[in-house]
Amino acid sequence: MEKNNNSKGEVKKQPKRKSKIAAFFKEAFSELKKVSWPTFKTVLKTTLVVLGVVAIFVVVLFAFDMLLGVGHDGLLLKDIDPLGKVIGAIVK
Repeated sequence: MEKNNNSKGEVKKQPKRKSKIAAFFKEAFSELKKVSWPTFKTVLKTTLVVLGVVAIFVVVLFAFDMLLGVGHDGLLLKDIDPLGKVIGAIVK
């Protein structure tokens, strides 16, 4: 930060940081007032869609992981009935 000296030996002050920060927040809040916010009903619908898709992916990934795990165990242990383990694990 440079100091500018004038002929009287006084130091010229830099702009205050607080005023810059306050101006930033004032502008940010004024921009937020211009935003078109969704209704509660819209938010609820989209949230339920997201949760539904996540639940579907959880089921698909779980099944895929179980099948790969049984296949891996079958290869290592030379198991004769690898699908019996999957069905047994799901039924338990």
